[in-house]
Amino acid sequence: MEPIFALDIGTRMVMGLVMTKNSEQGYEILASARTEHRQRAMYDGQVHDVDEVARAVIKVKEILEKKLNVPLKQVAVAAAGRALRTQIAFAEQKEPLPVHWEREAVLALEMEAVHSALRQLQTSEVDDSQSYHCVGYSPIAHWNEGEEISNLIGQRGKIAKVSVIATFLPRTVVDGLVAVLGRVGLEMTSLTLEPIAAGQAAIPTNMRRLNLALVDIGAGTADIALTRNGSFFAYGMVPMAGDEVTEAICAHYLLDFQVGEKVKRELNTKARLNFKDFLGVKVVVDKEEVIDVIKSAVEKLAKSIAAEILNLNNGVPQAVILIGGGSLTPMLAKLVAETVGIPLNRVGIQSREQLGEISGGKSLKGPESITPIGIGIAALEGNGLQYYTVTVNGSIVSIFELQLATVAEALLAAGILPRSFFGKPGAALTFEWNNEMRVIKGTMGSSAQLSVNGEPGKLEQAITAGDLIVFVPGEPGEDAQAYFKDMLPAYEAKWISWNGQREAFLPQVWVNDRLACETDRIFDGYKITYIPNEDLNDLLKQKGYDLQKKAEIVIRINGETHKIDLDYEVLVNGCGVGSSCKLCDGDSIEVHPMPITIGELKLQPKPLIYNVNGVEIEYPPRETIISYRGLQVAETQQLKDGMDLRVEGYKQKPILSDLLPYVKFPDEIRPGSTLKLSVNGQPAEFTTVLYPGDRMIATWN
Repeated sequence: MEPIFALDIGTRMVMGLVMTKNSEQGYEILASARTEHRQRAMYDGQVHDVDEVARAVIKVKEILEKKLNVPLKQVAVAAAGRALRTQIAFAEQKEPLPVHWEREAVLALEMEAVHSALRQLQTSEVDDSQSYHCVGYSPIAHWNEGEEISNLIGQRGKIAKVSVIATFLPRTVVDGLVAVLGRVGLEMTSLTLEPIAAGQAAIPTNMRRLNLALVDIGAGTADIALTRNGSFFAYGMVPMAGDEVTEAICAHYLLDFQVGEKVKRELNTKARLNFKDFLGVKVVVDKEEVIDVIKSAVEKLAKSIAAEILNLNNGVPQAVILIGGGSLTPMLAKLVAETVGIPLNRVGIQSREQLGEISGGKSLKGPESITPIGIGIAALEGNGLQYYTVTVNGSIVSIFELQLATVAEALLAAGILPRSFFGKPGAALTFEWNNEMRVIKGTMGSSAQLSVNGEPGKLEQAITAGDLIVFVPGEPGEDAQAYFKDMLPAYEAKWISWNGQREAFLPQVWVNDRLACETDRIFDGYKITYIPNEDLNDLLKQKGYDLQKKAEIVIRINGETHKIDLDYEVLVNGCGVGSSCKLCDGDSIEVHPMPITIGELKLQPKPLIYNVNGVEIEYPPRETIISYRGLQVAETQQLKDGMDLRVEGYKQKPILSDLLPYVKFPDEIRPGSTLKLSVNGQPAEFTTVLYPGDRMIATWN
């Protein structure tokens, strides 16, 4: 088998290796190389500086070419789990007679399931303009004749079914990788996802029956993959990793990022660290001090990883396997064990030295070598995704084989939105007219022009590698426009007298509580109320009167506020009429609230409350006295808005002798006894004036 060039483009480091498959000893690494980015060119697994990342890739490529003395033209890569989308889908095939399910048939069935997953993703996304690439998939289960089996290949039956978990990334992530490879003259022949690739190397097939969590901790992201029942069943990503720890060191000691990265790595090899801060000051600290500085950042990272594992797994896994350079972060394994809820001995760090069936590449060491090895294994085993190119309007477009190739899909991959396939009709104008929805359509757009290899083409036409597609979008139609004068029915202007004032009676158009002019333009979403000038009801609406609702005045009675409803009196030419009365030019209309007198309120004074010998009594009113502004008013006086009325039952306040009838004296009174009177604890006489709430005591001594 031809050797494969596998390239791991990480946030901090670029690592490449050339490996081949050896049927006797598994896989053999022929050569390897690594280098770091000179500056931060990638964030969270996403390419931000194409030229800077390309410099690192070309350096690795040249080292490998020198070691092997062969040019490298093709490469297998992996994408980080940033913006990862995962879908589970099924596919089924039925045959009239039992057949043997060969590898090609099973692979075709898996491809069909991946297509189904892509359709599910496209229908579930809120933003349908986002285009996705499938970057890998894993079979979850196989069924033959309805019975679940571990491997469908070689089985015999009439009904075969598979389920897969497919992973997708936005095309912007994939295009970033393609742009970097294009700068260095490499052609991408295989693409997979980093957690899928890492799982190929880190977890042997026979161990995937266990419920394991694989966490690839790099610089910008921590990619997660979970196994159960013989396969990977879920993937996830935490958008933070080793850079969080480095930034904590840089912030505390005021360091350049590269210096902070060096300090972090030396925590595993030195007990005392020496470095210079950004201002040139030499700093010497113990390892324990730096560990205290990064503790909160490591705790945050561990909690994020644990939360994602527990969410994806719907429970606690049997063990957690850490790989990637970030897995060597001090305290991380211990904190992951605590937050996931498993013993510390169930959290392990997988390294190159522990991999079986991998020969060569002795210089590759540590957990950061797992992912590039996995990328190579995925490419050698055909688990990566191959693709070819077509040209759309002069631009090269990558078409993955998993995406069934039609002209429409090629246009989508080129960033041409579906709405431009056909000339967009002009926007319709939609508004409400007196609570009735009205729509005015825009004009139709022109059709797009499409050719494939110089011949007229169709959107559903299949394409092949190297096809030349030219697309000219259709011209959009004109948006609908309308003015109020276009919508108003014919009317006749009328002059009327309203409550003694002569004025014009014309139709009115209201928009969102605003009076509009006939020359105003109607805009989309308007809520329009049109009031004609036909009858009394139209006039009352224009004036804001609703005869079903009563007029309201507010008065105060003994300090309490009361609202009084009044009926309206409506007269047309001096006569009472109904609201449907037609109005003519010269009519006189008067609308007034009907008056109400004070007597109609039937006001009654309240009794006064006193306490006599410990018993609360009510002293009844003697008469009804109504006053306004200190003067007594008659019940026939008309009620006015804002009046402040006083209602009393006495012209003069009661005196103590008035309450003696309420006192219960003994049946017999001893000769020589005297009557003792008090009010509120003070001695009183028969003529003492009483106030509401007073306490009176009358006893014989």
